[in-house]
Amino acid sequence: MLRRVVRASLQRLKTWLEDKPEDARAEYDETGFIYPYLNSLFASMAKDGLRQSYVWGVLQGVNLARALGIKRVSVIEFGVAGGNGQVALERIAERVEKVFAVDIDIYGFDSGAGLPTPRDHRDVPNLASAGLYTMDRQKLEERLRRARLILGPIEDTMDAFLKSGPAPIAFVACDLVLYTSTVHALRVLDGEHSILLPRIHCYCDDVLGFTFGDHNGERLAIAEFNATHEMRKVSPIYGLRHYLPARFANEMWVEKFWIAHIFDHPLYGQRDNLVRGHNLELQLERD
Repeated sequence: MLRRVVRASLQRLKTWLEDKPEDARAEYDETGFIYPYLNSLFASMAKDGLRQSYVWGVLQGVNLARALGIKRVSVIEFGVAGGNGQVALERIAERVEKVFAVDIDIYGFDSGAGLPTPRDHRDVPNLASAGLYTMDRQKLEERLRRARLILGPIEDTMDAFLKSGPAPIAFVACDLVLYTSTVHALRVLDGEHSILLPRIHCYCDDVLGFTFGDHNGERLAIAEFNATHEMRKVSPIYGLRHYLPARFANEMWVEKFWIAHIFDHPLYGQRDNLVRGHNLELQLERD
């Protein structure tokens, strides 16, 4: 019987992914999934030209915060460069706040002077060199309205940020290229429970194509983080393309998402709202 329930649910999932997601009105569909509603919000923002990867990550993070009763969260971009990502996060935050009634703080970490010098083969020196992706700070600050820039080497700025007590982190975007910089950025996941959601969606930009692999760049930094942490792990979101509207399923960003699982977080076991409570029981009764 359980297999029939799973097969029926998957068929309904396929159906609502093929439908126009803008049509979703209620938060839960008849099978008890919230994905149609979140996808309707995502599709609307994507249609308006907002950065798809950031929209999806912020929506997932803020939706979790709402389910846990958290009223303010932080979103972080590591690797700001020209600042288009920060501007995108500001626009996204304005839209998402209106829907979920959760306030969003935006932070951007950057050296302010472009990429640091690659230290060895792990920093993909064949693709990166010192000074790439420099920032025009004055020009960027004129474009920003609410995002807060944290400038300087990440290894020098991370401790102060963690001690400052930011609102719980709901989404992280990592666009650092280098292994070394990513190692320092991942220290954000060592923060106290009070500044982290129990699950944090992480978008890692430099992990596909070129010469990126398991033994250099951002992927190596993630692997080493997992190897040195027993109760905090960063895992790919397997099969994410199957949970997005069909027209977005083959976008490259879909393959660049991970979730940081903070297993020792006191809220980790609290139900989120991706599936309505007692959904399985309702399915068993229906079938």
